[in-house]
Amino acid sequence: MEMSVFELLAIAREMAGADYVKGDRIRCEKRYAPDTDHMLEFRILGRQEPYGNPGDHCRLFLTGEGYRQMQEMERQKKIRMIHYARVREKNLAYGPAAERPASRGE
Repeated sequence: MEMSVFELLAIAREMAGADYVKGDRIRCEKRYAPDTDHMLEFRILGRQEPYGNPGDHCRLFLTGEGYRQMQEMERQKKIRMIHYARVREKNLAYGPAAERPASRGE
């Protein structure tokens, strides 16, 4: 299994108990679910959201619909996307915002 630098750092932080990222752990069960297509790290802006408080750095593994909802939250300036990765056969394929692919079936 290939791992990115981001993923190795996240695993090291989690093992050391110093992980500042709220939400899903980098190796959580949601990552390996058959309908999970996207991993998103984001910062909460402005006011409290279901995922945390303003300024919190969060990570979620998402289905296509969940990802579309997060894109809408970014358009509404409720969050700011920091890292995006496509989940491909249990691996994370990181990419810049401009290259974020559509989810399966689109």
